Amino acid sequence: MTNAALESEFAARLQDGIRQAYDLGYPPTRIEQMLKESGARTVAKRLVTSGDIHKGFQEMAKLGRKDLTIESIMLEEKFRPLFEERELDAAKFRLAQV
Repeated sequence: MTNAALESEFAARLQDGIRQAYDLGYPPTRIEQMLKESGARTVAKRLVTSGDIHKGFQEMAKLGRKDLTIESIMLEEKFRPLFEERELDAAKFRLAQV
């Protein structure tokens, strides 16, 4: 699978997570806006390496759905090749914090 195809699949997986978040009663509008502006891979890299834990991550953790976070989706075996090891480590670290 090409990187472009994998990135497209990653974006679709994030969109699925967003739909599920809406179904759970949390509207992740900020993430949606960021994805429209910058693309899924860029947003994931930016969020996971920032010092802040974003609100959507906190809300999904409260709802018991860490599996819907960008961090968790990044760590899915299929999508790991899109990210550097330090980004994957940052995602693991964030998930371990909640």
